[in-house]
Amino acid sequence: IGITGFCMGGALTMGALAASPDIQCGAPFYGVNFGLFAPAALVSKPVQGHFGAEDTMVGFSDPDTALKLETDLRAVGGMADVFVYERVGHAFMNESPAPFPSFEARKDKMGFPVYDAEQAELAWGRLFAFLEANLKGKKDEL
Repeated sequence: IGITGFCMGGALTMGALAASPDIQCGAPFYGVNFGLFAPAALVSKPVQGHFGAEDTMVGFSDPDTALKLETDLRAVGGMADVFVYERVGHAFMNESPAPFPSFEARKDKMGFPVYDAEQAELAWGRLFAFLEANLKGKKDEL
């Protein structure tokens, strides 16, 4: 079993990964709450994080927080790879600007850069490769 989530779901991904012995790996997208897990609880569980370089949600999903996630996990011997994508910010995987009428309106109100299909496709590809590498053939290990 692998887990992924976006924004608050990314933060909950890390908490669930640490809390459940049944979840083998996790991939948070632009969301971390360091109060939900201890890095040492994730030593045997691979983590792949995805964050936007222009994310301004300090302490939750900005680039410094992304780096802290990777650094903290690796410091205890964990397997962590965190990617920070250029030209995108928070919610960069959203193909729709909803509830806003356009990406420009969303940027004006929320400060999130417009959708970048190239970066989103890169992140999806990395996520699927990560899940396949860490879950394929492991069904019988539970």
